[in-house]
Amino acid sequence: MLRFLSILYAAAVNARNTLYDRGILRTYKTPLVVVSIGNIEAGGTGKTPFAVAISSELSRRGLKVAIVTRGYRGSLTGPIIVERRHTVEEAGDEAVLMARSVDVPVIKSPDRVSGALFAHNRLGSEVVVLDDGFQHRRLHRDLDIVLASRDITRESMLPAGPLREPASSLGRADIIVAMKGAPHEGPHADLRPVCLVDPKGETRDLRPLSGQKALAFCGIGRPSHFFAMAESLCMSVERISFRDHHVYGRADIMEIMDKAAGKDIIITTEKDLMKIDPVWFGSLAERLFAVRVALDMPELGKIADEIEHLARDRRVPGQG
Repeated sequence: MLRFLSILYAAAVNARNTLYDRGILRTYKTPLVVVSIGNIEAGGTGKTPFAVAISSELSRRGLKVAIVTRGYRGSLTGPIIVERRHTVEEAGDEAVLMARSVDVPVIKSPDRVSGALFAHNRLGSEVVVLDDGFQHRRLHRDLDIVLASRDITRESMLPAGPLREPASSLGRADIIVAMKGAPHEGPHADLRPVCLVDPKGETRDLRPLSGQKALAFCGIGRPSHFFAMAESLCMSVERISFRDHHVYGRADIMEIMDKAAGKDIIITTEKDLMKIDPVWFGSLAERLFAVRVALDMPELGKIADEIEHLARDRRVPGQG
């Protein structure tokens, strides 16, 4: 049954792509340089840290950058600028995480064209980084960057496998970045832990983890990488995993607290920590931390060079 549903899903995806390829479905081009960060897998490739890293690098070079994201599960329709005060329920977990992690505007807009025009008209942006944009073909992009965290050629389409598009769709990509040790040619990148973050946003060193017993929990697309990271940092780790974008309830917190008995520390991801009120944990909140990660990619500067060149050309009348 899953294979049959995958065939139907693949047919629908291919039909939609064909309509865009032939110009039957319209693509809108904006005055900005649009850089899409996406994948063809269902979650967990590192799109958010990549978007944060490339946006920070472009901003450091003096470019006016904004991130446009749909703000999955956020109630606000947008386009709006996501601020630190916004809740996960209002803007979505990934949008709030980016807004708290990078000093460039993060725009929540399910309509990506409207979000890009908002960035240009209201903020004067010259580059838009489109978060999770590979499948959103309605907005023209100048550079398509696709992250791959596994051997995609061996995987099946949803729901029998993890692929949102067939592997052949990688032909649309300008740059394919192999994440987390994936066997793909081209630039490679990984996520490395940099510090601990408590519920108040204060940071602490990772080194004391080496001799501690930990309970690790998360609700992300590919939890195995997070758990492996936790095991590399701690003496021992017990795992609890939830579905991606999980909304935590009383039963979940009780399970976590029960399994945290006898543990030195409770660790999770920053995306999960934002969705939790530390009051729920009582005295155990003193042992609750997120592991902050950063993109480790030596070739990020070369990609930024290409985007900077596109932006400089776009400033010259008659070019770009």
